[in-house]
Amino acid sequence: MASRWRSITALTLGLGLLLGLTDQLRAAAHRRYESGQRYEDVYYLPPAEWLPVMSLGWDEALADLIWMRGLVYFGEELQQGGNVQHVLEYARAATALDPDFRAVYRWVGTAAIYRPVETRPEHVEEAVEFMQRGAARFPEDGELAWDIGAALVFELVPLLDDPEARDDARERGMPWLLSASRLGAAPEWMSLTNSTLLARLGRTEQAARHLEEMYLATRDPRTRERIAERIRRLRDRTEAEAFMQSVREHERARREHFPYLTPELFLFVGPRPPVDLDGPIRDGLPAALSTPPASPR
Repeated sequence: MASRWRSITALTLGLGLLLGLTDQLRAAAHRRYESGQRYEDVYYLPPAEWLPVMSLGWDEALADLIWMRGLVYFGEELQQGGNVQHVLEYARAATALDPDFRAVYRWVGTAAIYRPVETRPEHVEEAVEFMQRGAARFPEDGELAWDIGAALVFELVPLLDDPEARDDARERGMPWLLSASRLGAAPEWMSLTNSTLLARLGRTEQAARHLEEMYLATRDPRTRERIAERIRRLRDRTEAEAFMQSVREHERARREHFPYLTPELFLFVGPRPPVDLDGPIRDGLPAALSTPPASPR
């Protein structure tokens, strides 16, 4: 009986030693395997036009998976100091499956431009072209408009040496920046920057109109006063003061009758303002102020 227990004990100890040795060998093999691995910048997906067929109807689910793989790829490229050359391929693949995948369009504005290596003008142009596809699907998306305009004016311009090419980039970016300001997606101070850029392009009249348009929408008193001062510089002082007085009267009426409404909403539900609503866009606010609104039919 004693010999039997000795045999069982010896067998148990032997198995324990064998398991411990196996774990050590496995860990050593894994370390050797890991040390031999090398990161490769490889894109494994088929052409984007094939994917809707291969998804078997699960287009949006596959688009999500591809975008997540794109995020991982971008992170790996940042870690490895790569050129993120496949970012747009992942984005095109995801939007081929789901053209309304808004997050992908905005992601490209970051991933395709802010690279670990040198960013070249063609990188910005490719990103802008892709984001414009998204803007065509989301024309009221102020954030996307801001991304496009900022990429052209603040990212592309410093990369260009030719003054004409710089002005061209500013010209292309201005409509997007103006749209972003109107849609409330740009910082409030951006209206002042917009006017400076427009004036630099020789479009003083449009700069004044934009400031007049943004004066009413701006909440911050300090920024509002800076806009007012810029308007006075661009416009005849009498016209500028008439415009400011009109806005002040409209604001007093809002506070008196509908203090819980925003100034923009008050334009539609409150008393008719002393300016024609289409005039500011078409002719500028001073011209609208000089023409009384038509009597309602």
